[in-house]
Amino acid sequence: MSIFEHMKKNKSRELLFFEEETLNLKAIIAVDSIILGPANASAKLFDYKNEDEAVADALDIAYYNSLRAALLRRSVGGASIVLLGNPNKVKSEMYFRALGVFLNRWNGKLFMSISKGVSYEDLNYVSRESKFILGKEESHGGLGKIYVNRAKGMIKGFKAIAKYKLKTNSLKGLKIVVQGVGDLGSELVKQLIEEEANIIITDKIYDRIKVIQDKVDDIKIEKPNKIYDVKCDIFCSCATERLISSENLKRIKAKVLTGGTNQALKNLKDVSILKENNVLYVPGYIINGGDIIQMANEKEGYGADKVETELNDIYKNTLDLIIESDEKNVVLCKLATQKAEEYVKNVSAIKMIR
Repeated sequence: MSIFEHMKKNKSRELLFFEEETLNLKAIIAVDSIILGPANASAKLFDYKNEDEAVADALDIAYYNSLRAALLRRSVGGASIVLLGNPNKVKSEMYFRALGVFLNRWNGKLFMSISKGVSYEDLNYVSRESKFILGKEESHGGLGKIYVNRAKGMIKGFKAIAKYKLKTNSLKGLKIVVQGVGDLGSELVKQLIEEEANIIITDKIYDRIKVIQDKVDDIKIEKPNKIYDVKCDIFCSCATERLISSENLKRIKAKVLTGGTNQALKNLKDVSILKENNVLYVPGYIINGGDIIQMANEKEGYGADKVETELNDIYKNTLDLIIESDEKNVVLCKLATQKAEEYVKNVSAIKMIR
């Protein structure tokens, strides 16, 4: 697929390429929108099969960052920084400091935050050269690690889903599958334990499971290839984007499918399979915006208390969208996208007022 065909898919406006050969730094920057405000550019370092795959991922991340911010009515745009290479081979202090120098060229229209393959230590190197960073640790002037508030927001979303679909105001006793226990998944498990949920976890990387096992003796574990057969109330995918194939989707025995990932389904047309099986599909971008709330407040100079209060917006927003989707008989994914695009369009219109 050509670059312009990739961009046309999500109506993306801008795609840039940056390389510093001496540092093995290859970056793709996708800017979906800065209409709502300076863009949050999630930085992901991954060893892609090819450049075509990297371009598609960059555009997708930027698009969903826009969508998440618009759904929550935050003054943050959507962008991404995709870094190509093996994290174990290309990382260095100068690698990330060079990225910070490049970030400065945007003069505050683009702020970097971390994602897969980029650590807080890496982010601190970027900050040696650039102040345009969001989602910083408290020790570096931020409001804490972004996956903590992302998980908190997901808990709010779970409660809205449970109220509507499962007719309960609590997660206590609910059987919840967490597929993928990296930074976000493990934090979500921690918070679900506090909610007294009945949790089953899985991950292809045993070391991640071992970390949780060491803290929670009786945690229930299932093999990755068997997890789709587990009967549960909520199946939450926190692994990789678009992981669940049509074949595996048919095996799911949950009442609700959602995720920390933006889209759990490999093919969005498979929503019909879930509907036939009376499974409510709540795409992750509806409930996983806790980090957006944190970063919007961090950018505007507010504190953690305000973030904590505003995370409740995720509960209300999720419940309202599910109810409206049911009343209008409109697929939830489609309704959420329409709402987000309408909001961006309206903000764009008022900014044209002179």
